[in-house]
Amino acid sequence: MKPSSVFYLRESVKLWISCLIELMMVLPIWVLFQVYILPAGINPIWMSVLPLLTLTGILIRSYFHIHWKQLMGSLLLGVGIGLLMGGLTMSAISMTVAGCTCSYLGMTAVSRIYSFRIYWVGIALYFMAAIFFQRIPQLQESTTLITRAGILCVVLALLMTNRNHLRYSSLSGGSSPLPQGLRRHNQVFVFFFVSITALLAAGTGKIIGLWVWNAVRNFLGWIIRLFSNTSPPPVKEEAPPAIMPGMPMGENNEPGLLAHILNISFYILGAAAVGALIYLTLRWLYRNTGGIWHRAIDALLTLLRREQSPRNNNVYVDEEKSVFSWEKTVHGIKDFWRFKLAVGTRRDLWENMNGSKERVRWLYRQWLRSKREKGYEAKSYLTPRETGEDVLKWASSQIAPDKLLEMYEKARYGEVEPSDADVAALKEQLKV
Repeated sequence: MKPSSVFYLRESVKLWISCLIELMMVLPIWVLFQVYILPAGINPIWMSVLPLLTLTGILIRSYFHIHWKQLMGSLLLGVGIGLLMGGLTMSAISMTVAGCTCSYLGMTAVSRIYSFRIYWVGIALYFMAAIFFQRIPQLQESTTLITRAGILCVVLALLMTNRNHLRYSSLSGGSSPLPQGLRRHNQVFVFFFVSITALLAAGTGKIIGLWVWNAVRNFLGWIIRLFSNTSPPPVKEEAPPAIMPGMPMGENNEPGLLAHILNISFYILGAAAVGALIYLTLRWLYRNTGGIWHRAIDALLTLLRREQSPRNNNVYVDEEKSVFSWEKTVHGIKDFWRFKLAVGTRRDLWENMNGSKERVRWLYRQWLRSKREKGYEAKSYLTPRETGEDVLKWASSQIAPDKLLEMYEKARYGEVEPSDADVAALKEQLKV
C-alpha cells in the first residue's frame, strides 16, 4: 500500500529539512572535504547538488525498504553524479563517495526521525573546528562561517533536546506528546531564551552595556549643566610633554642567594603573623562567646586531643573479606556512562522497563512507532482502541492487535499488574 501523494510530499519535505540540518551539523567535515579532497578541476559550486541528492533519496525511499536496495540505489546515484561532474576520471571518485553518502542519508532519513545524537556530535565537531581552523592557514577563511553556524547548531540542539525531553516525559513516542498550545508555549519560551543567550555570548551584551553606560553618562551631564546654568569650559589643547631621554638599560642580573633568603624569610614571617592573628581571634571568641560557636570549638578541641588507644592483639578478630569486585565496578561504570551521561536522547529499551505495566506500554509504543515509520499518521486525540481501528482503516490487510490494546488499557488505566508470562507471550507475538 502506497501512501497518499499529499501526505507523502509533506512528510518528504519534513525529512529533507531534517537532513539539511544533519548536513549542517557536520559542516566542518564538508569544509575539510572542499579544501583537501575536492579536486581542483571541479568547481566547488557543484557541492550544492549534494542536498538535492538527499532530496532524491527521500522521494524514492518508498521503493528501497531493504538495506541492500538502499545501498545499491545510493551507489547508482553517487556514480551518476560522479560521471556528470568529472567523467571517467579518478578525480570524480571523491564526488561519487559524497553523492553515495548523501543519497543514503536521504533513503534512511525515516529511521533517524527521533535520533538526536547527531546534534551533540555536531557540537563536538564545531568545538574542535573553532580551535584548529584558525591555526591552519588554508582553513582560516572558514572561521567566521564555522562560528556563526556553530551558534545556530547550539540553538537547534537545545531546542530538539527540549522537544525530546517533552516526548519522553509524556511517555509518548508520537510527534504530538502534549497539547498544541502548551507545546507552542514551551517552544517559544525555549527559543527566545536560547536566542538571547546566544546573542549575549556573541558580544551583543557588551554593545548594549556600552550603549546604556553612554546614555546614562550623557543624561547625568545634561542634568548637571541644566542646574549649573553654565556651559562647559572649552577644552584647552595642551602641548605634549617633552620626551625625557631614556636611561640606558642596565644588565639584567639574577637575584643572589641573600635575596632568596630574605624572600623566604619574609613569607615565613608573614604566615606566622597571620597564624598568630587567627589563633588570638579564635581564643578571644572562645572565651567571650557562647552557644553554638563555643560548643563547636569544644568539639574540635576534643577531637584534636583524642588519643589513639593501643591495639590489643589478643582480642577476637572476625574474618575479613574484601567486598571489592572488578566485575561490579566495571559494570557500574558502564551503567553510569550509559544512563547518567547519555545525551541527545534517553534509552527506551525493554531491559530498562520496571514492571509488567511499563513493558506493556513499551510494546504499545513500539507497535505505534512501527506503523508511523510505514507512513501512518498518529492522531493524539484518539484513544488506544480508536487508534487500533484507525490503523485497520489505514492498512486493511493487517490484523487488529486486540490482545495488545486490551493489555495496554489495563496497564495504563487499571490497577491490575499483568503477569510476566502474558507480557512475554505478547512480545513474542509482536516480534519486537
